[in-house]
Amino acid sequence: MTSTPVAAAAASTTVRDIVARFHDLAVNQPDRAAVIDAHRATTFADLWRSAYEHVARQQPTDRLVVPVLARPTAATIIAALGVWLGGGIPMPVPATARAKFIDAAIQQADNVGHWCQPWRAHLRTEHGGRRVYVAGGEPPTSPRFADAIGLTAGGTSLLTAPLHVAAIFDTAVRQLLHGGTVVLRPEFSPQDWLATAVETGADWAVLAAGQVMGLLQRQETLTEWLPFATGALRRVVVPAAVPAVNIGYLAAVTARTGATVTAWYHAPTYDGALSQPGGSHGSLTPLPGVHLRTVDPAGRPTLPGVAGLIEASSSSGATAHRADQPCTPAGTWRTSGDIGTLDQDGNLTLRRLEAARHYLSPDAATVGVAVLRQALAAHPDITSHTIYVVPDEHGQRRAHIRVWTHTALTPAAVARHCATHRSPCAPEHITVTTTGAR
Repeated sequence: MTSTPVAAAAASTTVRDIVARFHDLAVNQPDRAAVIDAHRATTFADLWRSAYEHVARQQPTDRLVVPVLARPTAATIIAALGVWLGGGIPMPVPATARAKFIDAAIQQADNVGHWCQPWRAHLRTEHGGRRVYVAGGEPPTSPRFADAIGLTAGGTSLLTAPLHVAAIFDTAVRQLLHGGTVVLRPEFSPQDWLATAVETGADWAVLAAGQVMGLLQRQETLTEWLPFATGALRRVVVPAAVPAVNIGYLAAVTARTGATVTAWYHAPTYDGALSQPGGSHGSLTPLPGVHLRTVDPAGRPTLPGVAGLIEASSSSGATAHRADQPCTPAGTWRTSGDIGTLDQDGNLTLRRLEAARHYLSPDAATVGVAVLRQALAAHPDITSHTIYVVPDEHGQRRAHIRVWTHTALTPAAVARHCATHRSPCAPEHITVTTTGAR
């Protein structure tokens, strides 16, 4: 067994904790399977040893964010652990991602500060290009979030969704740090998924939206398999975007075996809410430490039952922020871009995912929201912004903008700037918040 590691001096406390936890697991349960893929089972001792060998093969780099090819094998986890061993932040990327776009995005992230403890990065398409977001906030070594989504110490998670998806990679890491096993499969087929659940004794699984439909459509041919396979599963987690009727149907099919079906709202910049077992499948309860609200186009909180833009804040800070911007402190509200309503108890119902792609300008010309985003991003004094497309009294979609700036900008000045970039918007639909000098 390799000696206790010391991550690079620049590593955040969270990265150091991740490395220390993997080392403890390799020492205390070396023969337990950490990752089971289509090829073999990799133990915690093998994972640790292979990560060290991976580091030895890599060329030295001064980059903090390091891309990791996200394949459904133990090699992805080994490469990520190797990055953590070097004090860096792994960024899982799909095999189809072009290297030049990845390199250009990472160049923006070279000056990431560590006071928010970033530990994982992911690529997002934003403002017409790719940008790197880093995850901070609740560390993956904390059991609070893992317990909330149903992972168990020593449990086994079955994952068939791509590892470059932030929520899936996070889940895999949290289950491993919980001392459990992660089962990875390259493709989804209902029968293979059920057979794998039986063979591995998985007690937790996540299904993508299309996979839920595939399972339901094939249930008649899998009548004998379904109760047997889901007998070990305690929880099946699905995206909150799946229609409530399908979630309810899946829950009814698996109820007699004891498996609980839970919807999970995982927004790009934070983890939002889960449906409560036994409750309404259309209602989502905020995760521990997460606070949700809905706001109107001017940023004013909407009343219970009134649709608005979903925002969240966390007691430990937002879970992700742009790598080339300061960390988001605890208590700061972040916008998801989705529409929803809250009830009297603060539970969330999704109404629409993502904002509209186009809006009508004051002169009734159609303008792309992506163009407007580029215009706002080009302004040197605008630090961040939110675009909220809503219908006016005539049913025409109009863009309402909220911008945050470190100078005394006026709505009229923002409108003039947008107009010069061929993305006009009415000043009365612009709200400016001055955050002070940088």
